[in-house]
Amino acid sequence: MPRLPGWAWLLLAIGFATLATYMAMGYLKRQAAVQPPKPKTTQVVVAKSAIDPASRVSVEQLKTEVWHQEKAPEGSFSTLAQLDERVAAALILPGDLILENKLAPKGTLPGITALLSPSQRAMTVKVDEASGVAGFLTPGSRVDVVVVVDKGEFKTSPLSKLLFQNLKVLGTGQKLETRPGDKPQIVPTVTLEVSPDQGERLALAAQEGRISLVLRGQGDQQLVETLGADAIKLFGRPAAPAVSAKVSPAAPTVEMIRGLDRAPVNSR
Repeated sequence: MPRLPGWAWLLLAIGFATLATYMAMGYLKRQAAVQPPKPKTTQVVVAKSAIDPASRVSVEQLKTEVWHQEKAPEGSFSTLAQLDERVAAALILPGDLILENKLAPKGTLPGITALLSPSQRAMTVKVDEASGVAGFLTPGSRVDVVVVVDKGEFKTSPLSKLLFQNLKVLGTGQKLETRPGDKPQIVPTVTLEVSPDQGERLALAAQEGRISLVLRGQGDQQLVETLGADAIKLFGRPAAPAVSAKVSPAAPTVEMIRGLDRAPVNSR
């Protein structure tokens, strides 16, 4: 095999180097042209400002945001137009995702009826500041109802009983009440969600006794059995006052003298 001169080897080296450089540059260009896939997103509607329960949702209270997942949460909305004429069924805070379960059914008018569950009723009862949990109740709170009866056969031993548990508060307010001979007074009221049967019993309890509300913790769904309480069991029967024995006054006596003898004689 003939031996190549030095200049030929030099040309071959230059050619191979040029080919390698060309291939490397082509590879780099192809890599630069490949863009990473964009993450799939969707659009959702969130609250821009607080939306009160039982109020109509307005466009000014809403905004859209990008949801960084391909599928939006179930019950969410993608456009503001989907929420036209809808009414809030619960308090919606700024930044909250607007979901179907936070809204009243389509066609519901603003007002307390928007907060009612199917087949339930709204009933307002009078409470005082203390029994109304001192103003801490808000729509959506859950309460137990306790009635205290202290008249009729319970006058001498008042009775308290846990009447209902886990009732939803629909609203709070005030009522102007006038009694004969008294000045008009503002009485706090609480509106509760009840079934028709509960409404009957609650009306009777409010007539016969005093209603107190017990605030439940958030998410507390436990129902308990109680025996009620009466004054005698709670405090014990009061002891009967001691009766002092009557002491008859001493009978007056006289002395009878017979000769030298002297003896007392009862005059009675």
